[in-house]
Amino acid sequence: MRAIAELFRGPVVVAASALSPADDGLFLEERAHVQAAVAKRRAEFATARILARKALAALGAPSVALVPGPDRAPVWPPGFTGSISHCTDYCAVAVARSRDVASLGLDVEDLRELDPSMHDLVLTPAERNWLRAQPAALQPMLPIVIFSAKEAYYKCQYPITRGFLDFQDVELGLAWATGTFEARVLKQGWPAAVARLDGRFLIAEGRVGCGVALAPD
Repeated sequence: MRAIAELFRGPVVVAASALSPADDGLFLEERAHVQAAVAKRRAEFATARILARKALAALGAPSVALVPGPDRAPVWPPGFTGSISHCTDYCAVAVARSRDVASLGLDVEDLRELDPSMHDLVLTPAERNWLRAQPAALQPMLPIVIFSAKEAYYKCQYPITRGFLDFQDVELGLAWATGTFEARVLKQGWPAAVARLDGRFLIAEGRVGCGVALAPD
């Protein structure tokens, strides 16, 4: 999915690959963090750290351990920001200097029909109405695109707010023709800097990718 780099504009470095079970590229702290996990989780964790260090090195960052914080969010070296995502047998990482990008949100999903039981959880009433008005050929895949876009938005806003949002707290305006979307928070009192953010989406190689970048102040 080389096209995933197209999700971001400006000085953002993206690295992606298939999942690898090898963990010889991990720091001791990272191995300790994931040693009790199942094999797939260890592969996701190891692949993400190796990709992240590769991408950070392209920006001149030091090679350091990338152990998640207590909230399970990635902890990046000072002066850098990034986002990690993975789906079946695939992982992607986006990083940037904080002076260039305040926060990043990246999400990748297997392209699939979202289980109908998830529609009421993921889609707001306005989104469900919008979905019914779209071409029949697109309707099966649009819910997973909306799901992924909301995930990417959430990852971007979280380092700024440290606040939690449900799917129903965010409403999406999606433009299929341009591969863009706008995420708008419905929850009252959300910080204005992240209450409305634009993003990009793409579909390639059987996957959906969504990206959101917040410009620095």
